[in-house]
Amino acid sequence: MDYRTLLLDADGTLLDFETDMKNAFTSLYDAFFAPQRPYSPEILACYDRCNDRWWKRLERGECTKPELYVGRFRDFLKETGLSGDPEEINRAYFSRLGQGGALLPGALDLVEKLSKKFELYIVTNGNAATQKTRLQNSGLLRYVKEYFVSEDAGAAKPDPRYFDYVFSRLPHVERGTALVIGDSLSSDIQGAVNAGLDSLYYHPGGPVPAGEKPPYTYEAASYEEIGRLLGL
Repeated sequence: MDYRTLLLDADGTLLDFETDMKNAFTSLYDAFFAPQRPYSPEILACYDRCNDRWWKRLERGECTKPELYVGRFRDFLKETGLSGDPEEINRAYFSRLGQGGALLPGALDLVEKLSKKFELYIVTNGNAATQKTRLQNSGLLRYVKEYFVSEDAGAAKPDPRYFDYVFSRLPHVERGTALVIGDSLSSDIQGAVNAGLDSLYYHPGGPVPAGEKPPYTYEAASYEEIGRLLGL
C-alpha cells in the first residue's frame, strides 16, 4: 500500500452513533411525547425505521437533507399516532444529538496510531453543526487535519460531488494516494467507487453481507485488522 491520506467515515466507523442517537431520542421523547404515551423500545424502533428509510432515499438522490430531517419525524408521528410539529421536533432532536460524541471502543487509540503515519480527514454525512460538536466532544479532532460534512459540501456520500468537494479543499492530495475507510456499503464504499477511490470496508458486525455489493479494495472486521493492513 502506498497511501498517504486516509478519509475516515465518522458514524459507525469511529463514533458510536447508536448511543448518541438513543440518548438524544429518549431525551426528546420525554420532553415532547411522554404525556401522550409511555416510552417503549418499539417507539425507538419505529423512529429507526423512518430515519433509515429517509437516509436511503437521500443516498438514491430522491430527497434533500431538509426533506429528510423533517420527513422522518412526519412519518414517525403518522405511524405512532403521536402529535407534534415535525420541524420543531427535529430542531430539538439536533440540539440533543449535538451533545453526544460517544466513541466506539478502541477508536481513539486507532486514530492516534494512524495519525503518526497518515494524514487523516473525516468524511461524514449529517448535520454540520451537530457533527462539529460531536466530533469536538469525542476527542478525535486532535488527530485529524480537517473534517468534511455533507451539508457543507452540498452533496452527500455516495454522490461523487461530495468527494469532488473534499478534494477541492485538499489540492495537495492525489486521489491515488487516498483511501476511504467506512462501514456503509451504500454510502462510504459506493461513494468511493463513484469517485474513483480505493476503499476499506469496515464490517465489525461479522461476515460481509451476501448479495450484490459495490467493489471495495480491502475489508476488515476489527480495528486490529485495519492496523495490520495499514502497517501499524
